Amino acid sequence: MLVRTYLQLIRFPGIFTVLSNVLLGFFVVQQVAFDWLYLGLLLATSGCLFFAGMVFNDFFDFPLDKKQRPERPLPSGRISKNNAFYLGLCFLVLANICSALVGFQTLLVSLLMTGFILLYDIKLKNIPVMSILNLSLIRFFNVILGTTIVALSIEVILIAIPVAILVAGISIFAKTEDSQYSKRAEILNLIFIIATVFYVNLLAFGGEIIFYAFIGIFIFIIFVPFYFYKDKTNTNIQKKVTFQLLSIIILDATLLSIYSELIFAIITLILFVPAYFITRRMYLT
Repeated sequence: MLVRTYLQLIRFPGIFTVLSNVLLGFFVVQQVAFDWLYLGLLLATSGCLFFAGMVFNDFFDFPLDKKQRPERPLPSGRISKNNAFYLGLCFLVLANICSALVGFQTLLVSLLMTGFILLYDIKLKNIPVMSILNLSLIRFFNVILGTTIVALSIEVILIAIPVAILVAGISIFAKTEDSQYSKRAEILNLIFIIATVFYVNLLAFGGEIIFYAFIGIFIFIIFVPFYFYKDKTNTNIQKKVTFQLLSIIILDATLLSIYSELIFAIITLILFVPAYFITRRMYLT
């Protein structure tokens, strides 16, 4: 089915994790400026940037995927490389048009993210430290993107940092998905997860008790795969990475439980439900 093939190419389940980043940023500053049109444009910007990144990821990985993942949309021939290239380009153009409609600050962040995405897909992907830093910065600025309806503040930067820390840890572990299992990568992954939890607890010091319910859900979801998928196979590594990527949504909701109204934290948390069920039918990594 052609629609399903394109959804696989753009890693559709992952859209919920980038939208939750934007909701985190937007809902934190919503008391200053709340505009549904701007929210829609910010979500569209983030979503299109994500889709473009996934398309160009497969476009530039074509020779490798031809050997390792021949069933994927591009190496299998179900989607041509030309179509993928123009689709990715359209997503990038649309993302930056949407950001420009919000304002100059939003456009600057969108262009910065565009640069990081292309840099990763074209050059940095195979440079371990640089690629991990790059992915963390993309997610960091994705949270910042949601706040660009107001002036940038130190508080917003502090809120975006734990998302970047978690993504760094996930990225380290994800690097072993197509190679031999690495105990070192798993240990580093756990260190970054613990650092994320510690940092968020510092941010919540003296906060509402509801925070502990959210952080409890986050800890449960992110550690569940380590119990159920103990065997060090590539399939189990992929499942662990998928769960950790989905946990980004819960982390965003947890941060909102500290800095915004409970209803906004719940709205963001709900995104986990469709994301989880779609990943059961469609790969995310």
